[in-house]
Amino acid sequence: MNTYNHNFSEFVLDLPREVDREVAGDIEKESVFVSPFIERIHVSEDGKTARVVVRPGADLDETKEKTERFLAVMVRQITGFEIKVFVETKRKDTGPYQIGVNDELVKRGWMHDYGKGQVAYSGPVLKLAKLINDKAGELYKDAFAAKESHFPAMIDADTLHKCGYFDSHPNAVTFVGNVIEDFDAIEEFRRANSCSEGALMPQQDHIHIDGMCLNPAACFPCYPTLTGQSFDEGQCFTWLGRVFRYESRNINGLDRLYEFNVRELVFVGDEDYVRSVRAKALPVVEQLAAFMDIDCQVQTATDPFFATVSAAKKFWQASQEVKNEIKIPALGNDGSVKQLACGSINLHGNFFGKRFGFTCKNGEPAQTGCVGLGIERWVLAAFTQHGFDESRWPEAVRNIIFA
Repeated sequence: MNTYNHNFSEFVLDLPREVDREVAGDIEKESVFVSPFIERIHVSEDGKTARVVVRPGADLDETKEKTERFLAVMVRQITGFEIKVFVETKRKDTGPYQIGVNDELVKRGWMHDYGKGQVAYSGPVLKLAKLINDKAGELYKDAFAAKESHFPAMIDADTLHKCGYFDSHPNAVTFVGNVIEDFDAIEEFRRANSCSEGALMPQQDHIHIDGMCLNPAACFPCYPTLTGQSFDEGQCFTWLGRVFRYESRNINGLDRLYEFNVRELVFVGDEDYVRSVRAKALPVVEQLAAFMDIDCQVQTATDPFFATVSAAKKFWQASQEVKNEIKIPALGNDGSVKQLACGSINLHGNFFGKRFGFTCKNGEPAQTGCVGLGIERWVLAAFTQHGFDESRWPEAVRNIIFA
């Protein structure tokens, strides 16, 4: 039976099988990509049913059928893998976690939230973001002799295809478009906006997508530059990358952004070299967390893949233990503790070596791995754990960001 509330309708579906909170969380997060008419899907506490909140104008039969197909593939996920913790730091600051950090940063004028997953920041927030980036780069240089690099924010769709992104995360891609090279179409767009109160978009058939995308993963632009190279010894590269992932209605302050910054480390070589760098990256992350004086763990994890491939790809990642995630506690809007995924340490095998044609000294495709640190999430976690009392911050950080 449908119930109505503020022009929204709801229906409840039995899940094909009972799910745990991990799968329930994935269902709720990914529900924004099921239908433009679905506001959200909520899984019951017992993991047996799903309440679907539907926007006005929806065909309820069609929406229900699409939701059932989504739920059918999502519940196939296998969970219960042992979570291994490789790094754990405990802060010395004994003060309470700070609630409402995003709102307080805006109130103090240190951050402006545009409301679409983009933020501007200044003052202590900007200084802290720069410090985290610079400190990580310094640690990478000292530990791995990492070569400082720079890559563009846009990436060719063919490169993303080679990287397998369209198969794994098609919902997160942002394509770059422009008005077609047509005098009348451009003039029509100009005239429409010359006297309008708000921006008017070009007609859909006047927008040309030429195969460029906003980069959704900091490491991807590096691999085409390695084509044809042979790595007798391993090599590390590091840079600050601008990353874009479409999050629909999941955006929320610094917690989850559409556009954000990542301090990236990519390592290339044979299997022994790549695995040794990943092992050495663990104490580097520990050093950074200790420098910031924050609670932090590095543990096994999986990526949030698109629904139809989620079960298989998550199972492979978990069983092979190729992804370690940097988890830093923060607070939700209701004051509950949540674990922010503030970065990851990944092994790729020879996937990119094969796809982009670079080798190690024996002529075999080289292996790669990467470490990505989400700068804005580290900022959020640090303000959550130290608050706005300057005396609670570690001296080395305080003297820089509050100067």
